[in-house]
Amino acid sequence: MLTPDDRAAVAEFAPALDRAVSLDPKSLARLRLGAEEATVLIRLPFGILVSRTVEVPRSEAAVDVTTRAAELLDWLQDENVQPEVRDLEWRAGRPPSGGWRRIETIPDSVLRPLVRSGALTLKQAAEREGVPGAQPRAEVADALLDSVVLTASDDRGSAEVTLRTVSALTRMGFLPRSGFAHVDVAGRWVRLVAEYGTVYLERPGQTLGLL
Repeated sequence: MLTPDDRAAVAEFAPALDRAVSLDPKSLARLRLGAEEATVLIRLPFGILVSRTVEVPRSEAAVDVTTRAAELLDWLQDENVQPEVRDLEWRAGRPPSGGWRRIETIPDSVLRPLVRSGALTLKQAAEREGVPGAQPRAEVADALLDSVVLTASDDRGSAEVTLRTVSALTRMGFLPRSGFAHVDVAGRWVRLVAEYGTVYLERPGQTLGLL
C-alpha cells in the first residue's frame, strides 16, 4: 500500500495525526497521495472532518486509502508494519473539491476567545450537574458545541460558524497565534481554512444565507 517514498508525505501529517489520536485512539484517516500533493482527511470524534494538504512530489501510483491515524504513526516508526486498509469503515461524507466561495477572514484574536468562552460554558454545565472536572451529559455538550458563535458575511450572504468547528480548528493546532482563518461555503458545507489545516462541517438541512 505505502512505499518508503511516501514517508515524507505522511511525516508532514504526523502532528495532525497525533492530535487526532489523542482525541480518539481509533480515529480514521483517509490518505490521498497524488503526483504533486498529498492530503489527509481525519474524522474527529465530535462530528467534524479536518484535513491537511502538502505539496510533496512523488513518482508512485496515486493512493487513496483509509486506515487508522495511529497505524500511520506506527508506520512512520517502522515501515515494515503496513497499516490495515479500512476503506469500508469510512462513512463520512467528503467535502467538494471545488465551488468554494470565501465569505470572510477572521483573526485569531477573535476566534480564540470564542473557544475559551465555550470551554468555560462546558465546565460550568458539568458543575451544575454535580460533576466538576468532568464533561456534561452528551446531549448538553452537543447542544453547546452546535451553538453558533460567529456569523460570517459578505455582500452576497452569510454562514453560521459553530463552537464545534472553531474548537476543532484550535485543538488540531491548525491556527497559529496571530494568524487568520478564512470562512468558505459550498452548498451545505462550511469550512474554516487556516495556515496548517482546514476544518469542515456539513450541516444537513441547513440553508446558507446565499443570494
